[in-house]
Amino acid sequence: MIREALEEWSRVVKLSRKPKRYEFVTIAKVTGLGMLIVGLIGFMIRMIIQILGVVL
Repeated sequence: MIREALEEWSRVVKLSRKPKRYEFVTIAKVTGLGMLIVGLIGFMIRMIIQILGVVL
């Protein structure tokens, strides 16, 4: 069982590579944009709750 897990891990490491700079920058931008969108949605929900006077 442990041996199989190590073989799978070894296979993944052999296939993986360091991302190029443009790939990293693109991933960072998309991740940041996603975090911003989720944060804005949470902020809007919180503001709506405060406007309506509902206490959590």
